[in-house]
Amino acid sequence: MDRPRPSYRLLTLIFALGVLQAVGLAGFELYRLHLLHRRVAVLEAENARLWRRVRGLEAALEKRDDPALLEALAREMGWVRKDEVLYARTPH
Repeated sequence: MDRPRPSYRLLTLIFALGVLQAVGLAGFELYRLHLLHRRVAVLEAENARLWRRVRGLEAALEKRDDPALLEALAREMGWVRKDEVLYARTPH
């Protein structure tokens, strides 16, 4: 049996290192892909939450001229009508 020449050993080592590097880079890219998928899922969830908020604000904007809503808001701020009498509550 002939022994392989030293140059073949070096080429085999270089090839093995190249394959190892390619496998490492492929693994790293798969990891980055996984992280990107997770980030996309987080951003999609946040986007859905923000769209729900936008729809709620649009619904509130449509009701802005509703007299019942305006009266409820005024009462929350402590306002009363001119013909109403305000009685102070005494703490117990």
